[in-house]
Amino acid sequence: MIRYKSSRQLSISEFKMPFEAKLDENNRWVFLSKIVPWEEFARLYYKNFKSNRGAPTKDARLVLGVVIIKHIMKTDDRGVIEMIQENPCMQYFLGLEAFTYEQVMTPSLPVSIRKRIDLDVFESLTDDLIRKGLKLKAGAKQEEVDTVAKDDGVNNDDDPDPHPGNKGKLQMD
Repeated sequence: MIRYKSSRQLSISEFKMPFEAKLDENNRWVFLSKIVPWEEFARLYYKNFKSNRGAPTKDARLVLGVVIIKHIMKTDDRGVIEMIQENPCMQYFLGLEAFTYEQVMTPSLPVSIRKRIDLDVFESLTDDLIRKGLKLKAGAKQEEVDTVAKDDGVNNDDDPDPHPGNKGKLQMD
């Protein structure tokens, strides 16, 4: 049975934390939550399940998020579940509405999910995520170059080669 929950990202102020604490907008998990193609993954993930049979599925965002965290942190299934249990930013990344001290899933569940999901699905999503990351990185580098050029205040339009080659000589023994 499919239980779908929209992947609309909560705002940081909507995420409930104990002790009136607030999430850091610059945290990598908060930032990453905005660029992951959650809807695309949900579509591919739910294609593998029958809508009217069996136990309810875990939310697609939760499943993909656990896989992403596991690979970024280079840990095992048990370790990733413990990290998520302790980290409110990771829980926000997974789409939870509030911080919880409970495990988001049992450590054995990622194994059964990997068995059920086609490897092509994860490869497709990984490729999409990498492309988005590279676009963001390229945009940030271009922005940095533009900022440096403006800060220099030097007009280099008449410079024929903006990247001059090496001018040293190689000596071989």
